[in-house]
Amino acid sequence: MNFIKQFALQASGRIAAPPSGQKLWATQQQQQVIKSSTHSGNGKHMASLDNSVHSAGIEEVHNVPMSVIKRPIPSVLDEMKVQSLMATIDAETDADKVPPVDILWITGSEGGNYYFSFGGCHRFEAHKRLNRETIKAKLVRSTLGDLYHYMGSSAPKYLA
Repeated sequence: MNFIKQFALQASGRIAAPPSGQKLWATQQQQQVIKSSTHSGNGKHMASLDNSVHSAGIEEVHNVPMSVIKRPIPSVLDEMKVQSLMATIDAETDADKVPPVDILWITGSEGGNYYFSFGGCHRFEAHKRLNRETIKAKLVRSTLGDLYHYMGSSAPKYLA
């Protein structure tokens, strides 16, 4: 993860690239820069690398019932990661360290609400195995066109 954060920060110009031949992952000092770079000088939060492209501008987090979330693409899971997340979620003091999942929220043509999730498969699976009724999520207002980008021709033509 540090490699990805370091790479993204360099690409955005927030920290300089390392000299040729030097390791790319973040040093202790650079990690502090990464942590502090999510705040601007005026006290406002900047987009964090923990946010997705979809939810970077969304602050509000909801507890969404697991039963309403559709996951049309089967997950490929790392069992150790699922177990680690389960332990973190189960520990009351650490549960807030798990970021919310992104959910595409589509209103059907007759007014129904539909919730699709494509990322966060390990977090979703950990909540499912722990028999949690809800999961923390950012709701991303979406359209059938957005859904088509994820599912291609398998996307429904309309939602009632």
